[in-house]
Amino acid sequence: MSTNNKNLTVIVLAAGKGKRMKSDIPKVLHNICCQPIIYYILTSAFKLNPKNLFVVIGHKAEKVEEFLSSNFPGAIPVIQENQLGTAHAVSMLKSCIGELGDTCLVMPGDIPLISDSTLRKVANTMEQSGNPAVVLTAVVDNPYGYGRVIKDDKSNILRIVEESDASESEQKINEINSSIYCFETKSLFSYLEKISSKNSQNEFYLTDIIGNFVGAKQKVSCITVQDNFEIEGINDRTSLARLEKIMQSKINEKLKKGNLGGLNNEGLSYQ
Repeated sequence: MSTNNKNLTVIVLAAGKGKRMKSDIPKVLHNICCQPIIYYILTSAFKLNPKNLFVVIGHKAEKVEEFLSSNFPGAIPVIQENQLGTAHAVSMLKSCIGELGDTCLVMPGDIPLISDSTLRKVANTMEQSGNPAVVLTAVVDNPYGYGRVIKDDKSNILRIVEESDASESEQKINEINSSIYCFETKSLFSYLEKISSKNSQNEFYLTDIIGNFVGAKQKVSCITVQDNFEIEGINDRTSLARLEKIMQSKINEKLKKGNLGGLNNEGLSYQ
């Protein structure tokens, strides 16, 4: 991928309230090592030098927008008035489609340990495979709470099923969805219109789009993250504390090596 990838748009989904955080503060603005969660995601994403970067915001949108304006003026906020699911969130950019790159990298706003190298790998796979979609997955010991990746006997991805809609046998699958994807832009917005909210949550799941690609005989590339902690999301105070410890450990390791510049380069705060 070129240093300035003007064919790539990044979309960060950051509209959720984060009910389990038990706070009026938007989830993505909770601090981890002295910086808001979304700080780390955007720091990594901007290292890809995309054509543009959009952040879909909703709950307490004015607070998130204020943070973006002060710290990441290149990030373009898009309002999702009603949080009706991840597919609905992405569809908020339909009016901006003329501004988007040929491909869209879509990612959640609550995974602070995601690295720019992993995001670049996803985008590179999209570019090199020639396929219209790429999904980043992880193999974990305990898949509880995550969408499961369903494959055929040749390891081709067939679909992704959310845990609440998974059968008993599907819940035993330990390959999970990271919620990081790369899509061919025109196909993305075409298939978004076909997604239904007929599921246990009555929401429009972006995961359902994978089945649409496969149903149209289009192959979806699937790559696995090397370090599972990179795709761990923050859902409550417990996970916030756990990931902060991991982040602090990374910071301490760099301090031991005297690599203070590396801390800044990777967006890690050591204040």
